[in-house]
Amino acid sequence: MSKKLAAQALDALMASNNSNSKISKSSTSTGAVSKKTKTKTAKKQNKNSLPVTKTGLKKIKHEIRYGHSVRRQQEEAEAKINPLEKLRSAHEAEQEIVERNVNYYKVTTRVSKKELELRKKIKDLRAKAMGHEVRKTLVEQDESDGEDY
Repeated sequence: MSKKLAAQALDALMASNNSNSKISKSSTSTGAVSKKTKTKTAKKQNKNSLPVTKTGLKKIKHEIRYGHSVRRQQEEAEAKINPLEKLRSAHEAEQEIVERNVNYYKVTTRVSKKELELRKKIKDLRAKAMGHEVRKTLVEQDESDGEDY
């Protein structure tokens, strides 16, 4: 992570902290704030603010680069999930994928009417070549109009 990017991130965080403190000050009607509220807001700002030192930046860069705490939180969340639920959800996900694939192949491998007609003609021609008599339905006889191939 570059120094420039780290500085921009810190500036953005500091700006958001400053805007939060301005909102809390403007919410008081008289403008006079007691010492207790000042100390509370100061403590909140200290908790939310990031360290300005070089070591603080190094820690931030290291956490962003390697993210051990984020991975640890994810692992803890996964550990809390019931193993049967994991298995069930994985099975459901696989079933959804299979259903999508089946639907896709049904749509893409659908035979057109023209292709069906050509297949029927080829079947008839092969049957004639083999010497078999082809039975035609009444509808097919009407369509042929007495033409022989």
